[in-house]
Amino acid sequence: MFLRLLLLTPLLLAGCSPSPTNPVDSRFSDVVKNRDNPSDRLRSNGTVKAGITPSSVAIAGKYAYVTNSNGGNVMIYGIEKNGKLEPLKTAPVASGWGPNLIAIDPSGKYAYTANTDSTSVSAYVIDRNTGALKPVPGSPFRAGRNPTFIAITPSGKYAYVTNYGSTSVSAYAIDRKTGALKEVPGSPFESGKAPASIAVSGKFVFVANSNSNNVSVFSIRGDGSLASVPGSPFKTGSGPFAIALTPSGKYVYVTNSLTTKVSAFAVDGKGRLHSVPGSPFRAGMTPLWVTISPSGKNVYVVNWLGGISGYSVDQGTGALVQLDGSPFESGHAPKAVTVDPSGKFAYVANGGDNDVTAYDIDSNGALIFLKRR
Repeated sequence: MFLRLLLLTPLLLAGCSPSPTNPVDSRFSDVVKNRDNPSDRLRSNGTVKAGITPSSVAIAGKYAYVTNSNGGNVMIYGIEKNGKLEPLKTAPVASGWGPNLIAIDPSGKYAYTANTDSTSVSAYVIDRNTGALKPVPGSPFRAGRNPTFIAITPSGKYAYVTNYGSTSVSAYAIDRKTGALKEVPGSPFESGKAPASIAVSGKFVFVANSNSNNVSVFSIRGDGSLASVPGSPFKTGSGPFAIALTPSGKYVYVTNSLTTKVSAFAVDGKGRLHSVPGSPFRAGMTPLWVTISPSGKNVYVVNWLGGISGYSVDQGTGALVQLDGSPFESGHAPKAVTVDPSGKFAYVANGGDNDVTAYDIDSNGALIFLKRR
């Protein structure tokens, strides 16, 4: 099962043990078994320890939040002016089991984790002064089987969660006063097989269906419910896993995890996807996560078997051009990359090393270990 084999890697079913007969799990075991000693490698002094199998990083104000998928919790870090992370002295905050992704609402008031092995979504109020997380009344909230990704609309009104084991997407209205989630009429909505990740704009929802090799696109109705757009689903490469949308809403990028490629699409006014000239673009081995800088000028892809591929974006066509120095060095079995809202720093969760590495982002978009200049 594709979800299980990608478990100890980026984002899915973290919390489960890999099967020794699974070829992808076996490759991961080899990576961990044969890896060199992290102290022997050139590492950033911005690298900090995390919990067990960190799977995602999210930023709210001057704090960073890291989900530990095999630890069942969220760790909180302060962010210094130079981008370095400093662990808070408070204990990690419990979540459901297998927290895969953490998402922050646009106001920075609430945080949500998709608990892949608990069939739930945990919701928290963020204390902006201390960074502390306090459970929202009614949390955790029910989701479908194996919830993996969460995306929140720019308005902060709605949240959407992919249910990998239910071939569906759960849709919620967010109570702006409390952060509580309430399923909208018709939820959950059918997607393709094994929906792994999700991206949203103000009008559309994009879902990468890893076992259907396509992307489902939905329009968002006034009540937050979803309606399939004409022509959906749209074909991708093999094993589409992560999906990201540029801030302009013009382009979508999808990692094809069973290849070494990233697909790029232009989005028209009706939400339909059109392949960008030159797509798919080369990445590293087993590309599993994709994120876009706040400016929309750079795309970063996490390659599970090592390294971060970085690209500049042709603003006219959406085509990707590899940055000088790409792929950039990462820890072992990297699972996620996040760019801070200022666009100055990037943070990579290294599942194989149980840590998070911080990078400076130079004017061209290249990733440089903190204080390596």
